[in-house]
Amino acid sequence: MTVNTRLRALATKKNLFISLTFIASIGVGYSLWHWLSEPKTEKVDAKTDSIAVVPVISKILFREDQLPGEINAYQDVIVYPKIPGFIKWLGVDRGSVVKKDQLMATMYAPEYLAKRNEALARIAAAKASVAAEESSLQDIQAELKKSQADLLADQSTYQRVNAASSAPGVIADNDVVQWSQTVEIDKQEVNALTKRVNAKAHEVAMRKEELQAKAKAYTSFADFASYLEIRAPFDGYITERKLHTGSFVGPDGSGAYPPICRIKQLNLLRIVAPVPEVDTPGVVPGSQVKFSVSTFPGQMFTGTVARIGNSLDKDTRTMPVELNYFNPDYKILPGMFCKVYWPTRRHESSLFVPTTAVVSTPLETFVCRVKGDIIEWTSVSTGQVMDGMVQVFGDLNEGDLVARQASEELENQSRVKTRVITK
Repeated sequence: MTVNTRLRALATKKNLFISLTFIASIGVGYSLWHWLSEPKTEKVDAKTDSIAVVPVISKILFREDQLPGEINAYQDVIVYPKIPGFIKWLGVDRGSVVKKDQLMATMYAPEYLAKRNEALARIAAAKASVAAEESSLQDIQAELKKSQADLLADQSTYQRVNAASSAPGVIADNDVVQWSQTVEIDKQEVNALTKRVNAKAHEVAMRKEELQAKAKAYTSFADFASYLEIRAPFDGYITERKLHTGSFVGPDGSGAYPPICRIKQLNLLRIVAPVPEVDTPGVVPGSQVKFSVSTFPGQMFTGTVARIGNSLDKDTRTMPVELNYFNPDYKILPGMFCKVYWPTRRHESSLFVPTTAVVSTPLETFVCRVKGDIIEWTSVSTGQVMDGMVQVFGDLNEGDLVARQASEELENQSRVKTRVITK
């Protein structure tokens, strides 16, 4: 056998081996695919032939939820002066206890003193002007009265002369004409003085209005002395002090001035609890609510529902509810970590099942109700949870039996054996 023949024989055997290997691989792959795709049947243990069912019960929802609370002072005020000035005396510091209207600080404001004195000078000048105008009015009124008296006298003389002139040769005609002209002159003078009196009276009225306007403008300085005294707005506790004697300070919003101090009312506190939307119907003003603080572990405190927000936060879907807590010994302080044990209750009873009896899928939420030995998937909507049970709303009645451990494996309309669990 030649070399070429031997090589061809080896090549043929190699190709045959590759072909057989390929065919064997296809066979193994097909067998594996067939085994994987073949439906499996599992053996069911005899103990699982029956399922546990529980009755649907009716009860009133009542539970306590732990909510994060916020403790605030009942009143919290940052103290600013009404006018800018220098602190002359400061009688409180951090930790001071103050009473309402207690003097806390005094101020000195030279600029406002100058403005006050200027306003007083303007009022004095306005009063002098009014007095001068009134005196001038009185002089003109006196002249008017004299002219009126002269007119009456000249009219009386003219009437007698005119009557006597009716007898020939008694009174010359020229005298009658002169007295007639005298009366006319007196009338003109009376009219002129009357106009001057009216004009001067109007001027006096304007001066008085100017005086009243300046007096009203001075009212902003009338209480100037009270502005220089800073008093406590309520009984409270000084928690911050920002300035000292000699510091310059101004009203809030008029510049970059720090406050003088901060006062908080600590004998009464606000406990703010964010109540979830589903619990808002149970908020009752005046009800007692317990809370705890981390400073006193194991100790419970009681507040009273005093104020309701009546508006939900869009982000958290909660409603702020405020409790009042009387704190005369300052035992609890604003800012402490707080847990509120919020009582959730309903006045009407509703149906409950164990939480494990409810199946939730992307398509529906249901319970496996058992009638006789047939499973029925009954669509429900769930409410709140209490003691391992959940509210359900749907085509259910009190006493209906449902699978305690429900799942999609309990097929709808399938037959099962049941054992009733009452606890």
